[in-house]
Amino acid sequence: MTPTSPRPSFKFALGLVALACLPGLAAADVVTGTLTPAAAKAVIVDAAGKTVAELKPGAYQLQLAPGRYKARCLAPKPSEQEFLSLSEPVTVNVDCN
Repeated sequence: MTPTSPRPSFKFALGLVALACLPGLAAADVVTGTLTPAAAKAVIVDAAGKTVAELKPGAYQLQLAPGRYKARCLAPKPSEQEFLSLSEPVTVNVDCN
């Protein structure tokens, strides 16, 4: 390696930065929270209304691409709660009472 050539680790880091900047390759967001009450049933739907996850009562964790979502309670009482996934951890507690 000559003194003027970049080190391999520097080239690798530049490659990672380039990949992170490409559209369509956004990292998934970790979404955590709790679904209550114990008899609750809920789903997560994307902006198009497509179900992307089913939640069971208690604590949950899932990964979602950045975007706009709704937690849709099916039981015991129908309701909706909107949230954003922003490429960083998000907590969404869903109460279906």
